[in-house]
Amino acid sequence: MNSTLPVVCEACKVWTQYGNIVIHRNLDLQAYQGEILALVGGSGCGKTTLLRHFIGLTRPSHGEILLFGENLNGLVRDDQRLIRNRFGVLFQHGALFSALSVFDNIAFPLRELRQFDEDTIRRLVMHKLALVELEPKHAPLLPSQLSGGMIKRVGLARALALEPELLLLDEPTAGLEPDRSENFVRLIKNLRNTLGLSVVFVTHDLDTLVSLSDRVAVLADQHIVASCPLNELGGIDHPFVSNFFQGV
Repeated sequence: MNSTLPVVCEACKVWTQYGNIVIHRNLDLQAYQGEILALVGGSGCGKTTLLRHFIGLTRPSHGEILLFGENLNGLVRDDQRLIRNRFGVLFQHGALFSALSVFDNIAFPLRELRQFDEDTIRRLVMHKLALVELEPKHAPLLPSQLSGGMIKRVGLARALALEPELLLLDEPTAGLEPDRSENFVRLIKNLRNTLGLSVVFVTHDLDTLVSLSDRVAVLADQHIVASCPLNELGGIDHPFVSNFFQGV
């Protein structure tokens, strides 16, 4: 990836520790504007923890998390809100509000802004539904009435509600059948190309990794041991990299 491009999110010398357990040790990672960056690593290595740092749900013990050049944890609340409006998040299982309809789940962040009337919100919600290839008839359904693939799409529509520049995805194809996984990967790639998004996603699925990523960051031994396009990983001398990618 061209490192002259703007950095949209960055971990700088991040150290994450809970009691005596060290999750990240002097970890550095950059994601660039317009790229799709995959974050991979063994179970329990701290991938999702790092993603939670990026979205501000948790803080590292030491080091900085920068979004669009700003230290999220160093900003006052109003400025934090402005930064958060510039990225969207898709959690692993969708994290939809179970008591709200599809329409109201997608409308939720729009209503939180308190800047739009209901007619405008309706138009925006229907536009987001169309972006993720769902139909108006799906709007009144509850999450319990949706398939796994539809839940992912509704979660993605909600993540796109505020027109973000950056998408952060946690295991975006986990739990999907192969054909639905392929369709979801195609959808994300189309959205990146259409909307000019930057994407950072956590995955353990090799098919998703190969199909979707421009660059791969490998988290092992508490830090990033490789950060390069997939076809360059063969030159990385590390046991986890060799074992994980040997069949690719």
